[in-house]
Amino acid sequence: MSRYRVELATPADDADLRRVLAETPMPGRITVSFRREPSYFDAAVVEGRSCQVVAARDCAAGRIVGFGARSIGERYVNGALEPVGYLSSLRLLQGHRNRGLVARGYKFFRKLHADGMARLYLTTIAEGNRVALNILTSGRAGLPSYHFLGRYYTVAIPTSRCRAVHRPHGAVCIRQANAQDLPAVLGFLEAVGPRRQFFPRRQACDFFMPDAVFRDLTPADVLLAYRNGSLVGTLAGWDQHRFRQTVVHGYHWPWNWLRPLYNRWAGWRDRPRLPGPGDTFRYLTAALPVIADDDHDVFALLLETLMDRARASGWDYLLLGLYESDPLLPVVHRYRATWYTTRVYVVCWDDSQALYAMLDGRPAYLELGCL
Repeated sequence: MSRYRVELATPADDADLRRVLAETPMPGRITVSFRREPSYFDAAVVEGRSCQVVAARDCAAGRIVGFGARSIGERYVNGALEPVGYLSSLRLLQGHRNRGLVARGYKFFRKLHADGMARLYLTTIAEGNRVALNILTSGRAGLPSYHFLGRYYTVAIPTSRCRAVHRPHGAVCIRQANAQDLPAVLGFLEAVGPRRQFFPRRQACDFFMPDAVFRDLTPADVLLAYRNGSLVGTLAGWDQHRFRQTVVHGYHWPWNWLRPLYNRWAGWRDRPRLPGPGDTFRYLTAALPVIADDDHDVFALLLETLMDRARASGWDYLLLGLYESDPLLPVVHRYRATWYTTRVYVVCWDDSQALYAMLDGRPAYLELGCL
């Protein structure tokens, strides 16, 4: 009898899932873990309403030792709606690796895929995570095909790095949204969003409700740009700390001993300090960076307005994510910031290779706060 059992996790496993996340930090110059406190399943709503967690359970200990998640949502593929899956949160505790659990987990995912809910899947892997890259893209042991799509950049901009922005021509004005703006916002996203590959379809139930995909986002968190009375851009500041956190575990040399000196200098220069082990990063996540005609001036004005609001509210950083060929990316290059790179893959089983081959060249869209 096998020591391990692979099965779908239930809400009764919530504490185990959160423990695995806490015990599998991501190494780098700063080693961090991505937490989902106080509830994994409550936080998972941001990834999509249809979420299944495939868990490996150590039968001897009666505890989950690893897991991965599959969520499904409608996205625009070549401009047309298509159910697309997202594979995320692949974690396995150190003492249980190299025991075939990854292959068994993907065999379970293959069975779930047979429900026909999605043909293609997206996933992201940190650029420097060589172990995950080598295993998952190997095609061995019955794993699906991982097709490299491109790079996705997460940019951490210190809120103290605000810039003077020239106002665009045509009397652009920025204001906070209110609940009555939701139909207009949804219409704007539906009109402009499909210019990006895999842009998610947004509905009224995704906003301003306790169990919405944009959980905890309020109307006042959304900035709207208008030109001559027409909506031409959206950008939101999404505070996710009540359900998702990034916790520091430690620093790689030389930052492990430079951090106190840096923090002293940062205090003098009014810059954000580096949190200590066990502390969380204080950042606001930018959401809905959607701009009509990819107008750089409109995006810059929205971004600077959001930076001002974030700084006034005490946030240390604004996190923004954009795909490598996104026409808006040059605006972000104007800031001195820290850049993190992940690799985006389209994951296919044999029955979906033809659809992958039909993807056109439009830039991809991933919502940073939903990854």
